[in-house]
Amino acid sequence: MNKVVIILVNPNDEVLKTGVLYGANAVKYKWFEDVKFFVFGASQEVILKNDELLNTLKELKAVACKFVAKEKGIDGIYKEKGFNLEYIGEPLSKLINEGYVPMVF
Repeated sequence: MNKVVIILVNPNDEVLKTGVLYGANAVKYKWFEDVKFFVFGASQEVILKNDELLNTLKELKAVACKFVAKEKGIDGIYKEKGFNLEYIGEPLSKLINEGYVPMVF
C-alpha cells in the first residue's frame, strides 16, 4: 500500500479545500497506508483566514513551514492557534525519498 504526502501551496481557497477534503477522506477511509500534510508558501496566509480548513488540518496533524511563516510575519499567529510549525525542507524530502507520493494542491 502506498504512502502519500499532501503539499498545500495554492493561494486559492477552493483548491486548498479540495486537497484537504481529499486528504481527510484518504485518512478516514484508509485509502493509503499513511497520509502526511504540509502547508507551504502562499497557502499559509489563506489557511489562517479559514477556521474550518485550519481546524481540519490541525486534526490531521499538518505541519506548516516555519521559514515561510517567519518571512510573512505570521509565525506567532500559527503558534497562538496551536498549529505545528517546522522547517519542512528536510522532512518533506525525507518522506519523498522514503517512497511517499507527493500530491500538490
